[in-house]
Amino acid sequence: MKGKSSYVVGKGKPPVEHQIKPGEARNPGGKTSEQKLMELANAQAATRIQARLLQALEGQMLEDDTKQTIVDNYIKAEVLKLVKDAQDRGLGTAKQSVDLSSTDGTMTPTRIVIEAAKPDEHS
Repeated sequence: MKGKSSYVVGKGKPPVEHQIKPGEARNPGGKTSEQKLMELANAQAATRIQARLLQALEGQMLEDDTKQTIVDNYIKAEVLKLVKDAQDRGLGTAKQSVDLSSTDGTMTPTRIVIEAAKPDEHS
């Protein structure tokens, strides 16, 4: 075993042939620094937009106490999703895709009814 190094493969110590060579990209298909900066800038803009939306809604609610009218007229799902997605992407929030829409396209909860069935008499 002359000439062999005493390198031991284990946790955090990959085989030499699988180690990253000097100058080799760790994630060649990954995001560029420009993309990361743009996503962060978009997230910051989305946060500012969200704050302005909340201030505007608060002002409307102080003037008009019919809250459902305010929700119907000023809060649109597409706008909220755009703001939230920009924040999640730029700020590193984990994205979990969950479809919360009902059959009519709204986000109104669907009532789920569970009924017990009679056992089969032949079993």
